Amino acid sequence: MLRAPNGVLKDVDQYLSQGIPIWDPTQVRVPTFLILAEWDADTPPFMAQEVFAKLVNAPHHRLVLLPEGTHAIALEKNRMHLIEQIQQFLEESPR
Repeated sequence: MLRAPNGVLKDVDQYLSQGIPIWDPTQVRVPTFLILAEWDADTPPFMAQEVFAKLVNAPHHRLVLLPEGTHAIALEKNRMHLIEQIQQFLEESPR
């Protein structure tokens, strides 16, 4: 079973659909890891690239694009790539 909160739908309706950002990536000051799959239609690569470019105050940040996956890559055949990349980031990140 997969469950997801519906609060994101409210955020999309109230803010994102009107062009109002709900957070500012320039304010992030912790190690940050953006990971997504190449076939993700919900958060396409250009969105992650825009956020990544604004992570100017994050001391350590990385963007990874996983091959052959969608927004649900955690449930797909390449899920181990996802897990491996996350583990690698956690092990390398300064604490």
